[in-house]
Amino acid sequence: MSMEAKNDAGEFSIWLDEFTQTMRGIGSGTVPCGDCVACCTSSKFIHIRPTDTDSLNVIPREIMFPAPGLPKGHYLLGYNENGCCPMFQEGKCSIYESRPETCKQYDCRVFAATGGLTNQESPDINKQISTWEFGYSTKASEEAQKAVIAAMRFLTENAMKFPEGYMPKSESQLAAMAIRVHAEFIGYSNESANRNVLALINTIRLKFKNG
Repeated sequence: MSMEAKNDAGEFSIWLDEFTQTMRGIGSGTVPCGDCVACCTSSKFIHIRPTDTDSLNVIPREIMFPAPGLPKGHYLLGYNENGCCPMFQEGKCSIYESRPETCKQYDCRVFAATGGLTNQESPDINKQISTWEFGYSTKASEEAQKAVIAAMRFLTENAMKFPEGYMPKSESQLAAMAIRVHAEFIGYSNESANRNVLALINTIRLKFKNG
């Protein structure tokens, strides 16, 4: 039985900082995908925001449709009969420099950072997730990784204790949420987190209220 080759996901603390900046709309969101194009070919709907002006200038309007439940100016870009983004052409993104913020922010390393595979992503994306391997140059970097995993576990196990509609349904959004609140779990054991469930929930809610 052959072992899956590992891909360098980068030094964890550096990746964590870059991913956090990308979530804030800062930076290019560069991911060392190599030959992997799974996110372009996995039947995904792409959210296009009114602020994605470059994308709106190059994506034909006839292949977009208004995003349900969102204000005017928000669109979704679907996929073709092969499950590919219509802007994925000749084996690559044809609008890479003008791609939507959604694409810039998508980084499947977030699943490797928060504990592993997902139930909502395609087999091809899960295959790529399983190959990522982070490096740790400092003890603080290792502790940050542990805190991210602890945050993901806490959010998953206590989702029903948050107000209705508060927790994201998307696993990728939940993973991103764990990244945002991971600092609250540095140095926490599972036992101490379980003893302070309500306090942590209130801290997380306040953090998101304040942006």
